[in-house]
Formats: sequence, structure tokens, C-alpha cells
Amino acid sequence: MLALTGFAAGWHRGVPAVQDVDLELAEGRVLAVLGRNGAGKTTLVKGVLGLAPWRSGIVRLDGRRIDGWRPERIARAGIGFVPQGRGVFPGLTVEENLRLGALGSGRRRPEPALLARFPHLFERRDRPAEALSGGEQRQLSILRALAGRPRFLLLDEPSEGVQPTIVEAVAALLLELVEVDRLGILLVEQDLDLVLRVAHECLVLEDGRPVDWFSAAELAARPQRVEHYLGL
Repeated sequence: MLALTGFAAGWHRGVPAVQDVDLELAEGRVLAVLGRNGAGKTTLVKGVLGLAPWRSGIVRLDGRRIDGWRPERIARAGIGFVPQGRGVFPGLTVEENLRLGALGSGRRRPEPALLARFPHLFERRDRPAEALSGGEQRQLSILRALAGRPRFLLLDEPSEGVQPTIVEAVAALLLELVEVDRLGILLVEQDLDLVLRVAHECLVLEDGRPVDWFSAAELAARPQRVEHYLGL
């Protein structure tokens, strides 16, 4: 279980950029974090990972406090991260990117079967990441996070700037990770179709604070409940 209590992180105009966040994420569940640009979604994720300054509150992993830990220690404890954007090392090959993902979590190399998640990347494993399309680079960034064999995965807008077929492939992978591998996924996203496909629950941030919480079933029944938060 990954749990936040009274969590605050970052800094914006003299106050924490995100604050008063309480949430629990179990393995085998997807929690989507929704909100407009600037709502604090990315700061929330980076704060959990130790990549944005922690201000107050508690972060627990399986009951053990991890707030204040260095990012590499958090990664080795079982929390992976897929940043917003393409998030790859462009001059390194596909396989070298995956090896770095494994090393960052204290492992020598990724599992051989990892590239089977996206067979077309397996065919391109010796090519530099910069030779891949934007959507393929997004897939590679997800696989690189998985190379560390995390139990919880934090993704920052995986659908941003990629074509619908790639979003479909990402959605299928996330469902597999949850249903088969039993990962817990914290998904920052604004694509409601993707959220409805994979999420169990949704948290809405506005001006750095939680303002709503509901199930994906409630979102499907009343999409207007969240559309005004997103400016849709």
C-alpha cells in the first residue's frame, strides 16, 4: 500500500504547490489524478518520488515512512516513474535505455521478456531512441520504468502528444500490469477516455488541493462532474 496523509510538496507564490492530499493506492488498482494544467498534479507525483521538495505530511509504503528519502532509495523500494513527455535518453539504444532503468533500481539488467510487451520495440532494440517515433519513445519510457520491477508505477500524462493507436497500446499495457502483474498505478491524465478504460478511482486537484474524489463508474455515469474542472 502506498499512502499519503496531509501531504504537501513544492512551492508556489509562498505556499506549497500541492497540499492537504490524503490518498491510498493498493496493488492491483489504478488511481487517476485529474485537473487542469497548473493544478499540482506533476508536483504531487514528483513530491512522492522525492523529486520535488517535501513540505509536510507523511508518505508510507507498506506502513513504512519514505518521505524524506532520496529518489534512488524510493525507486529501489519499488516505486517506478514515467515522466511527462518522451523521457528517454535519445543517444542510447532501446536496450541501453532499459538497462539504465534496471540499474536505477539496483538491478544489473532488465528481464529478457520485457521487450515482449511491445514487440516492435524488440525489433528496434539496437537502434538509438532518437530514431523512434514520439509514440514509441513514450512506450520505451514506460518499459524503462518497468525494468526496475516496481510494485507501484507513477505515470505523468502518458497520452500527451501521441497518436490514438499508441494510447490504445498504452491502455492495454496498463490493464495487463494491473490485472496480471498486480501493480498499483497512480495515473496523472487528462484524457478521460483513457481514464475510463483503466482507472478504478479518480482524485481531482484544483489550485494544488483535492476538491473531488469519485469512482470511475461515477465518472462514466456523470462525466460532467469532472469536465468543468478540466475546462471541457
